[in-house]
Amino acid sequence: MKRVLVSISIALITLLTTPSANAASSSFVLLSEPSHRGLDGVFFDDELATALKPQERLGALVYAGPKVSRSWIVDTALLDEVIAMIDGYEVAQPLDKSKKNSKREVLPGEGSSIAKAWLAALKTSVRRDPISVLPYGSPATSWLKDAAPSELKFYISESVSRGAQFFGRSVTSVITYPGQPKANIPRVVQDNYKLIRKQIAALSNVLPLETIINYRLGIAGLTNPNLNRSELIALDEIYNSDFLRFENKLRLIVGKYRVTSEREKIPVTLVNDFDVELKVKLVVTPLNGKVIATPIPDLTLAPNSKLQVEIPIRVMASGSTTLLTQIKSETGVLLKEPVQLPLTLSVISTITTWFTTGSAIILLLAGVVQSVRRIKRKRV
Repeated sequence: MKRVLVSISIALITLLTTPSANAASSSFVLLSEPSHRGLDGVFFDDELATALKPQERLGALVYAGPKVSRSWIVDTALLDEVIAMIDGYEVAQPLDKSKKNSKREVLPGEGSSIAKAWLAALKTSVRRDPISVLPYGSPATSWLKDAAPSELKFYISESVSRGAQFFGRSVTSVITYPGQPKANIPRVVQDNYKLIRKQIAALSNVLPLETIINYRLGIAGLTNPNLNRSELIALDEIYNSDFLRFENKLRLIVGKYRVTSEREKIPVTLVNDFDVELKVKLVVTPLNGKVIATPIPDLTLAPNSKLQVEIPIRVMASGSTTLLTQIKSETGVLLKEPVQLPLTLSVISTITTWFTTGSAIILLLAGVVQSVRRIKRKRV
């Protein structure tokens, strides 16, 4: 019995005095930062340059010499932003909201040398320490698991790939870190994330991944749980504006037309401001039966070009109508919101002309018959 008690005592002492594996692994360095850059690559502030200085928040984590072996948890979105600063970058100045249609002014950023030094210090500090990477942009993984599970997988795979490339060795993936706040994403931000994601998925049918990937990855930052409600809404406004400019590189320009002949060709202009060739369809649907639109063959838009397209129509009745015009991919995926093209129809159709002419002839014949009868009566 005494031996049993002694054995139990020794075991308890050993457990209390020996650090556990979990305790040893709890010493980690977290390198994560909410985005300071718009989806278009332009920074909306220069606060990251300050945070990277040796005595500041992110700088102190990297420049301080390690006293013990540490593990690192890194958001590769932060690495991408710092890398983007090295060769010069632009910082957008706040818009003057008191002026109508004020244009965005950009100035050169001042943190290029700071960013370069920080990246070099990071590679030195990491040495052979274990490295884990968060999903790209440190998003709210619990929310994404339900709202966009395929995008979460994409954020994870891209982060692992970019982390391995930067550090020159394999990295592991973690979806969260100890102490990460609980996500509290405003409904308006949730809805806008889903809308932008849907539009990105549509455009991916005609755009290569390298053209759209920064937008697809960037919106992960809209779910970052380290941002409070007002910060998320402010970021959402920036990202929404950036994406609208991006999406508007493909657009349809229409006018208002008065049609005066039965058969007409209505001109519209397709604009492609992307640097790649696009293959699209222009689908035209009249909203009433007063016109018939002839289908248009598939179109190829050269990079940075405009193409005038003529829509053949046949007028069936006078009045007014609207053509619903849609830009679609070759497989029929809608790429943009439909554009309405109003038409005023001042045409007498062939059917109406035939009817009117026939009626006139009948009236004329009736008049001739009556005249003949009168002449005969007078003779009698």
